[in-house]
Amino acid sequence: MDESFTDPQDNHNAPADHDGPLLEGEATLSFELRRPFYMPEYHWHQQIEVNILYQGTLTYTFNHTDVLIESGQLALFWAVTPHRVRKTSDDALMGIINIPLNMFLSWPLPQEFVQQIMNGGAISATHADVISFAENQRWMATYREGHQIRNQIVQEEIFLMLRRLCSYNYDVEMFSFMRDTALHHTHYTGYKNVQLILDYIANHHNQDIKVEDIAAHVKLHPKYAMSLFKNMLSVSIRQYLIIMRINHAKVLLSNTRHPIKNIAIHSGFKYPSSFFAAFKSHTGMTPQAFRAQSQQQKTA
Repeated sequence: MDESFTDPQDNHNAPADHDGPLLEGEATLSFELRRPFYMPEYHWHQQIEVNILYQGTLTYTFNHTDVLIESGQLALFWAVTPHRVRKTSDDALMGIINIPLNMFLSWPLPQEFVQQIMNGGAISATHADVISFAENQRWMATYREGHQIRNQIVQEEIFLMLRRLCSYNYDVEMFSFMRDTALHHTHYTGYKNVQLILDYIANHHNQDIKVEDIAAHVKLHPKYAMSLFKNMLSVSIRQYLIIMRINHAKVLLSNTRHPIKNIAIHSGFKYPSSFFAAFKSHTGMTPQAFRAQSQQQKTA
């Protein structure tokens, strides 16, 4: 195994804790390969975090609950969940992939998997059949080159890595991404309301709901609910609702022969025309083209 990795001393020890909105500098895919280090405080950020432990052990703490990650395992979670490394062995070596939330939500991954992640799930699995050390190194080196086409290929390969992960058995532990009251975080109520909004959208996105319905469910004024959600997640309630509906439609397009107009309605779009416009804007292709591409990938 190549021992070239980022030394923790080059990272100025643990990352700085956040206080307030989580989103600055988190819009691009990023990679690390380094020794994990003890974090005295919780931290959180908006990205989907993938940790691959190549050797050694480490113990993560999610809101006061310990999770042991051993050599040969990967862990994946939405990093708005407060987390810190509580313990690590001297020989631990870890690959880290931070996936922007919008990128993750744009991929046609199984709906159950996406909802588990978006509702506070920490996925763990054996990584040997999912991602290799050599792949991790190649992705990191390629992204440093900044070549647009090759970067796009890396993004597609990471999507396929997650699809591969979903095809295997994996474990999931559910955590609240709310800051526990014991953390004395001033935004506790705001995060609690955002989680309630996410839960409601996860369970009702394929129905004819509006922002007003979502705000009423959490007993907030619609304008305040929209401002709170956008400030904390850097995506509007409407955008997130559309993303969830389009992902629902992608699954149906890939795995059923239902007419596209029916899929639009079953995904929560009131009018097929609004579905076609949103799908094309979000994915860059029509629903018909997406279905044809999915069928080609299955037969390739």
